[in-house]
Amino acid sequence: MHTKSARRATVLVTTVALSGALLTACGHKSQGDASDAAAATPVAAGSSATASGSPSPTPTVSESPSASPSASGSPSAKATTAAPSKSATAKPTATPTKAAAPQAAAAPAPAPAPVAKPGPAAPPPPAPATTHVPPLQSSCKPSYPRPNDPKAAVGAALTAAAGQSRVLNLSNGGTDKMPPLPANLVKAIAWQESGWQSGILACDGGIGTMQVMPATVTWMNGKFAAKSDPETLEGNVQLGTQLLDWLVAYYGDSGFGGKYDLAPDPATGKTPLLDLVIAAYNAGAGNVHYNTVTDPVTNTTTGSLVIPNPSYVANVKALMASAPWNAAG
Repeated sequence: MHTKSARRATVLVTTVALSGALLTACGHKSQGDASDAAAATPVAAGSSATASGSPSPTPTVSESPSASPSASGSPSAKATTAAPSKSATAKPTATPTKAAAPQAAAAPAPAPAPVAKPGPAAPPPPAPATTHVPPLQSSCKPSYPRPNDPKAAVGAALTAAAGQSRVLNLSNGGTDKMPPLPANLVKAIAWQESGWQSGILACDGGIGTMQVMPATVTWMNGKFAAKSDPETLEGNVQLGTQLLDWLVAYYGDSGFGGKYDLAPDPATGKTPLLDLVIAAYNAGAGNVHYNTVTDPVTNTTTGSLVIPNPSYVANVKALMASAPWNAAG
């Protein structure tokens, strides 16, 4: 009995000893495997290992790296490993040349405002206190110090005077050669002023066919170095057309850059220079003005007319178109 019991005890002890040895050996093996795996797979700081625990053969670059792992603890599918391949390494590039700041497009040059020509753009004589009223429109009955010339003679004198290219003595000592005036303009003003009556004298002092004022006689004879007599048909028409020439030069030089074109503007059909000349012949240049304004956005220069007698201007322009003297014979 004792011998069998001793054998059983010996077997049990031996079995326990062998089991402990086997367990110890297995434990060391597991720890070694874990250490080896850790040493073989270093992980970059801030990144997480792949799900298998083994390094990815082709590391990828994270498109949107996270500063901390996700709350679930699941590894990021786009984590960067510690040893990225050369293809993932950013290649240094040359420092790009700093591009010159784009320059703003040059603003279009502003349209130049008309520049006054030296000469007749000197201040005109003082404007009369009251605008001249043609005798046919006045309530005061005109007088006839001398008889009227035939309408045919008046028309011929007007046509001849309009066709002259006069030399104007400028205020700076030079001269300016004026282009001929439109015959219809001269004839229309004469018709508006006197009805082509060469011997008429208005109550306000207007003389003859062109209703020339006494002060205008002295002024025009000085400007054109002439000695025209307003009491004669030829002298009167000369003085009136000389005044028109001076007005064309005055407004053309001061407001239109030296252009004397009285024709309608092809684009607008307007006749600003013509309107100014007609208005000033009746109201005086001191009462008629042309003001220019340049739009800061479009740089377009436009002008505005200051005309105190628009009905007079409209009447003369209507006469230019209808030419009633042709029917009068």
